[in-house]
Amino acid sequence: MNTVTDIRDTIRSRSRDLGLVGLWDIIHEVEVKEPQKGYKPALWKWSDIRPLLLDAGASISLEESDRRVLILSNPGAPKRHHSTNTLYVSCSIYNPGEIATVHRHTPNASRFVLEGSGGFTNIEGEKCTMSRGDLIVTPNGTWHDHGNEGKEPVMWIDVLDLPLVEGLGSSAFRFDYVEEGGIKKYQKVSQPADHSAKLYAVGGLKPAFVSHERGDSLGTPMFVYRWEDAKRALEGLRSYKGSPHDGLIMEYVNPVTGEPVTTTMSFSVQLLRPGERTEPHRHTASVFYCCLEGRGVTEVDGQEFRWGENDLFVIPSWARHRHINLDSGANAVLYSVSDAPTLKKLGLYREQAA
Repeated sequence: MNTVTDIRDTIRSRSRDLGLVGLWDIIHEVEVKEPQKGYKPALWKWSDIRPLLLDAGASISLEESDRRVLILSNPGAPKRHHSTNTLYVSCSIYNPGEIATVHRHTPNASRFVLEGSGGFTNIEGEKCTMSRGDLIVTPNGTWHDHGNEGKEPVMWIDVLDLPLVEGLGSSAFRFDYVEEGGIKKYQKVSQPADHSAKLYAVGGLKPAFVSHERGDSLGTPMFVYRWEDAKRALEGLRSYKGSPHDGLIMEYVNPVTGEPVTTTMSFSVQLLRPGERTEPHRHTASVFYCCLEGRGVTEVDGQEFRWGENDLFVIPSWARHRHINLDSGANAVLYSVSDAPTLKKLGLYREQAA
């Protein structure tokens, strides 16, 4: 007569052959008390990345991979091109005179300039020039191409929601841009200079004579957010108390709706005043950070990540963290991208103070 153990083993074997699994065998993996942390906090130093980018720019052509980038590969990721469970972050370099092929894709994307002048992204016919600290947004479904008209290499950060879109089985890239009756490698400039700024750069006012739909996207129709505007806004708030967890933090928004600039990602910039130390907290959103100014340390679940100008780091979901400005005489400024809009739409966003 079979014992209970023998019967369980038989059920397990038969289930495996049929592509089934008993909940009783994996219940500890399913009914967890807190969000799981499959990804790890990680820091990348710009002093390490920059020489590699320059070498790549000198030896690898754009044609070899459509884009010349180094991806921030999370040490806990199942796929090497994932920086967090929902975000893909990479560093791009474009040499003088280079232009990448026009394309569009289902993931939302962004560019954030770190070095060089003369770079541009042409989005739906709007040529967006790029300077340090500028945020360029290419919402999903918008045709875009990149280039460098300057005399020195241009380097920027790309952030996409690619892992999220891949997980939903919806990632697709297209290069069949049609203009004037045929497929073209680059798109023409069809909008006036500073088109985004002319339409949307005055807060509280929305032009009523244009359609705000640009490409096949529900994201922002404003494609360029200038660093000089963001910095001026932050400086004007210095006397405010700010967030206990993030200091003086401001979110870039869609000027038509007041919502985040893409349907899945939130983009922010925050100022930590001299010597400021935030209080620890954690949330179900994962976040990517880039230091624009100053130096500091971010404590993540007991680990210290020291950062300076252009250094990059990620904090996975539900990791307790706090920021500290290590300079008692200067500001520290962090730029960040979070998947919070996705979690909020799904009713999954949670935040907890220490």
